[in-house]
Amino acid sequence: MNRRPLALLLAAALLLAGCGSVDSTSKADFNVTDVMFLQMMLPLHAQGIELTGLAKERAVEPAVRDLAEELDTVQREESETMRGWLTEWGQSTEVDADPGAHAHHGGLHQTSPAEIAALKSTPDSEFDTTFLNLMTGHLHNSVELTKTEVDGGRNASAKELATTIRESRTKEISRLLSLVG
Repeated sequence: MNRRPLALLLAAALLLAGCGSVDSTSKADFNVTDVMFLQMMLPLHAQGIELTGLAKERAVEPAVRDLAEELDTVQREESETMRGWLTEWGQSTEVDADPGAHAHHGGLHQTSPAEIAALKSTPDSEFDTTFLNLMTGHLHNSVELTKTEVDGGRNASAKELATTIRESRTKEISRLLSLVG
């Protein structure tokens, strides 16, 4: 019995099956770095939204309130996009709570709960400066987190988002610093 035609048929069937299983969406076009980036960026954005919410209510200077409003809007939109991708990919939107899971990329890049609590109790006369300083560090954490995605991610949209976040947050840090004094 000549096995060659059978082998060719099996190879062709496997190739066709492989082609047929590739989803036309981006579901197959991601790796663990993409997932980790999105899962870690979501809680960072949630903290940013908490911080900007405080500033929208308490900032004395209109320029600080305006900047907080802009940051709030951008982070809400980005969060919606990131949650959508993770859901589409069948991945959790929650970050791994084990700190050891993040040691190889510098840990969780987040503002501490103590810093946020301190901002909440800051007197109005000191609020703007305290917020601007805290938000500067917070946005720097976002910039740092994008490096892993840009270097190791696979999904083109997630990498593009990381690049956009890095560039926009760097500009926003400059704006924050100009408002500090």
